[in-house]
Amino acid sequence: MRKPFSLLPLLITIAFPVCAEFTIPFPENARKKEVPPIESSREERVSPRTVSIKEKEKKEAKLASRNVTEEAAKERERETSLPKIQRTRPRTGNQTAGPIPPRFYRGLYVNNSIISDKKSRKKWETLLQDASDAGINVLVIDLQPFTLSASEVARVKELGFYPVGRLVNFEGGLKTELPSQDRMNSILNYVRKACASGFPEIQLDYIRYADITEIKIPLKQKYKNISGVIDQIRTEANQCEKLPYLGADIFGRIPFNKDDQIGQKVENFAQAIDVIYPMLYPSHFYGQPSRIANPYQTIYDGLLNTKKRSLSTTRVVGWIQGFTMSIRSSGKSLKDYIKAQIEASVDSESDGFIVWNIQNQYEETFRAIRETIKDGKLKIED
Repeated sequence: MRKPFSLLPLLITIAFPVCAEFTIPFPENARKKEVPPIESSREERVSPRTVSIKEKEKKEAKLASRNVTEEAAKERERETSLPKIQRTRPRTGNQTAGPIPPRFYRGLYVNNSIISDKKSRKKWETLLQDASDAGINVLVIDLQPFTLSASEVARVKELGFYPVGRLVNFEGGLKTELPSQDRMNSILNYVRKACASGFPEIQLDYIRYADITEIKIPLKQKYKNISGVIDQIRTEANQCEKLPYLGADIFGRIPFNKDDQIGQKVENFAQAIDVIYPMLYPSHFYGQPSRIANPYQTIYDGLLNTKKRSLSTTRVVGWIQGFTMSIRSSGKSLKDYIKAQIEASVDSESDGFIVWNIQNQYEETFRAIRETIKDGKLKIED
């Protein structure tokens, strides 16, 4: 459900973060708009060693560019050609609300370089055609530094896609207690650009504190500050002619953590935004080899935990892994690794999945989707 009005920042606090671990079952989020804070006298504790986001993305980019294994190549030769997916266009809303989100997101991430570089025009057109043929209905498209024009967003919609504008708030995470006014002005400017271009949904990424930081802020204050940023963005979005939905990305460990030092908490986000996107890439569960080796269970547990801790009206769409990093321990090809994650997205009764590949190499993703549909484990309904 769209929230067309600002919500008060929440003051939920437990003063120290917990490492990524199972805490199932979580109680259902109270269906109230205000949650009383839980006071605690403990001081915030520094989490165990973590890997910086930039390092992760550099590794991911290198690994994503590798060719598929010989086993996967042989498998491709044995496969018969799978038919193109026939589907109807997404449902559309009224002139005020704009397009209605699909019942189930089958999405891909689109890197800004593809849409901003004229030399990549052919790659962009090929991606649109291949994605449509494979049954993709959502494209998460970077808003920065180049925002798609209104005419191009309209064309994407006409092609049958629901476009989501990805807005990076604090790359690498916020490293000061509060963002500078210049930074907030930039964020709000891109919200206006997204609205002017006709994006029906804006997805907030890096809406958190840095995982490794020298600043000493009580966890309670971190929650309050992040909620305050979201509230400013919501206020700006409410000025748009067609009110956009707001989504937000959260670390993959957040659904398993009761509290976390980066200032993200499922219950808080569920109160403030419309769609929660847990980034559940199995390869990023460092120090937990069972999570890396079992992509189905990792996605299933993460999505189920997020749903249990959210409001009944909150949509939960998982980011899943479409790159080769650390998949060897699973014994699966990249295609089958992706298939397992898609099946978990369906079985957990989530609202969909978005595949992340920073270089937008989605050949194995398209094969995985087609096979999942052919096996009757993924339906094309919109």
